[in-house]
Amino acid sequence: MFDQAFKDSFEQKGYSVARGLFSPAEVAALTDHYMFLRQNGTYKGDAAGVDVPNGDPAADPLKKFPRMIHMHRWDDLSLQWMLDPRFREGLATLLGGDPFAVQSMIYFKPPGARGQALHQDQFYLQVQTGHLHGGLAGA
Repeated sequence: MFDQAFKDSFEQKGYSVARGLFSPAEVAALTDHYMFLRQNGTYKGDAAGVDVPNGDPAADPLKKFPRMIHMHRWDDLSLQWMLDPRFREGLATLLGGDPFAVQSMIYFKPPGARGQALHQDQFYLQVQTGHLHGGLAGA
């Protein structure tokens, strides 16, 4: 899966897609896990970056589903997923060396919610330009 075409796509387009990296059953289990966590508690870092510009907080879907951050610090499944060898293999192909896992985040996008604004995580995580890579996006 992580062949030269995968790397070429990243170099030419700025991204690569690893279709089938996780099975539908794995994706469903992770989705269920994070929805369960979101519905059953609050956690350190919840709502980080969620603001309601000129709006009613009660009507904002992101207030009901705030993002979760650094779950790997308090949730074993998140840590296992973050360190999954499939991520390492794909990122090592793109980077030419082993990646460092430094952050985990789930950003919920319920119907009617705003998207994630452009931002510069490299500044906040204090990494060199070009050395920060996002992981997984899903529907």
